[in-house]
Amino acid sequence: MPTGRNAPINSSRPRAPLALAMGSFDGVHLGHRQILARTRSLASRLRGLAGVLTYDPLPAQSIYPDFTYVLTPLAEKTRLLTELGIERIHVVRFNQRVRDTEPETFVERHVVSGLKPAVVVVGRDHRFGRKGRGDTVLLAHLLEPHGIGLEVVPEFVLFGGPVRSTRIREYLLLGNVRRAAELLGRHYALSGAVVPGTGTGRRLGFPTINLRPCERESLVPADGVYACRVDVAERRFDAVVNIGHRPTFGGETRTIEAHLLGLDEDIRPSNAVFHLIDRMRPERRFPSAEALAAQIAADVARARAALAEPRPATNLDSRIPSNNL
Repeated sequence: MPTGRNAPINSSRPRAPLALAMGSFDGVHLGHRQILARTRSLASRLRGLAGVLTYDPLPAQSIYPDFTYVLTPLAEKTRLLTELGIERIHVVRFNQRVRDTEPETFVERHVVSGLKPAVVVVGRDHRFGRKGRGDTVLLAHLLEPHGIGLEVVPEFVLFGGPVRSTRIREYLLLGNVRRAAELLGRHYALSGAVVPGTGTGRRLGFPTINLRPCERESLVPADGVYACRVDVAERRFDAVVNIGHRPTFGGETRTIEAHLLGLDEDIRPSNAVFHLIDRMRPERRFPSAEALAAQIAADVARARAALAEPRPATNLDSRIPSNNL
């Protein structure tokens, strides 16, 4: 479980040796999983615990106040890390004080004195401390006097480039949720509250539920129509999702709404999760409501066909070469 978000990391000594991964881990993607797998392996070898030191908010959110590209809000990141075998999650509240902390002080305060790990695991491009001055060379130098080992995990390369959160964000902003899923190891999802809509979909014959993401900073992919699976009311539905401004009706507010396929009852859920499978087309303006309704019917047929295809594995850890672990 995570430590308190707004307090220094618990300084009590762990009961067992700790292998500690450090990083933002936004997305918990296949590159991150390589680091986490190595951390678990070292923890097993030490007969200890696998832990993660991460940040909330992301450093980028502190540096860029309008940063709205978070892939995994803290609650989702914590869930994913736990599912991947991480036993201790330590959250550093990334505020101005932490941002201005010199690398040497950061390591002493949050790692050496705070957690006393036996070994630290980071990615090759890991940075820390004021202005990102700390790198893996400095980290090794700071840990060595305390007998703490450092392992630097090589970048995981897929489809001609390293798997990074930045690259995944770029795919999502283009609407390429299929390629983003291949780098994440799972389908990208938006979760949040179900909120009232305008009733336009119902009048067209395609009632929808409307989603408000749980975090304002969550990355919402490019406007368009998506094949989707929706978890709602303890059930999973195939769905057609529209992200955009509903230009046919002169909409000004961006909405995220799903028409659930096969739903034959009126449900009023409070929350939902939208798993985006594929972008079928961009959003566009139609000359009439009738023309839009005809297009939605075609979208439904296309989504049914796409979602009927065999589902790819969502846990892609096996794609990480064992010789890198």
